[in-house]
Amino acid sequence: MRSIILLATATIAIPFCISLISPASIVGVAVSERFLERSTTIPPERATEPLPIDANNLHAWVTSKGTAEYARAYAARVLPLDFIYLAVFGGFLALGACTLAAGVAWPPALAKLPTWIWLVFPVLYVLADALEDTLIIQMMLQPSTIGNVAVEALTVLRNTKICSNAVAIAQIFALGLAGAIWG
Repeated sequence: MRSIILLATATIAIPFCISLISPASIVGVAVSERFLERSTTIPPERATEPLPIDANNLHAWVTSKGTAEYARAYAARVLPLDFIYLAVFGGFLALGACTLAAGVAWPPALAKLPTWIWLVFPVLYVLADALEDTLIIQMMLQPSTIGNVAVEALTVLRNTKICSNAVAIAQIFALGLAGAIWG
């Protein structure tokens, strides 16, 4: 139980740490909003319209004189902490699910479910987020790797991360409810 509380606390604290080390005044608006992880557009740094994230716009953003330093800050300041975040959040989702599932007196029809079943969505979240972060770092530091396939892969990874994260959280709630019913 202590491990779950520690992981949950770190999960809450790390986004605050990321925000503290990556304010818009230092890393630009787009990076402070973590646009590649959360959006389908590149937020404007000045009074312009957001641009859709595609290979050409992203390459221009990464290589532009006004934003190239922001791309490097994304790779060097934000994403290393995001790797820590995905480990603690994924650990919380996995340990929380297994702990809650172990406390349920399952009906006979469900009693033989293997423990690993509760790890599928937390592990999928961690893998998708780790691959997403790795791809973003590569694109930020090596702009020549930005292409249509890389941008599409980023979209698939972002959507997989968000969906598996949502299902893993819903699983925690469902297992907590099952424990209340069949505990």
